[in-house]
Amino acid sequence: MDQVAERAGVGKASVYLRWPNKVALVAEAIQQRAGLVPEVPSTGSLRTDMLEFLGALVRRVPGERAVSAVTGEIESNPELREAWRRSMAGTLADRLRKIVEDAVERGELPRGTDLELLSLLPLALLQYWRLGHEQRPDEGVVARIVDQFYTPPGGT
Repeated sequence: MDQVAERAGVGKASVYLRWPNKVALVAEAIQQRAGLVPEVPSTGSLRTDMLEFLGALVRRVPGERAVSAVTGEIESNPELREAWRRSMAGTLADRLRKIVEDAVERGELPRGTDLELLSLLPLALLQYWRLGHEQRPDEGVVARIVDQFYTPPGGT
């Protein structure tokens, strides 16, 4: 709370007038980050939609330090976990699910495709990349994911 007050150029009491505690402050920050999630493209191609969406995601969503700083808290604090699910994670999962559902409707993926798993896969891979490589995934990583999991055989 001290750092937030300092960065905002106000006293700590002013920060507490807006947020009663740091959990409330972090929950609101998480909800605002959901606005950084790109819109669902509609190019008519699963591969192109995924490339555009995931590429925009890795370009647009800054602040891995901020997310890393609250990851432990998200896991242990029910209020933050719910804020994360309602906002950032929920928005990402919903938009990726829409891309996969559209691909099923167009016949690019078979009916019966596990929409949940195929929607969560790129998020899990991007997060693992960030943790395993200690760096932000870039569009090259996005292309590898899309080419491996969201490109029909023989299609590029």
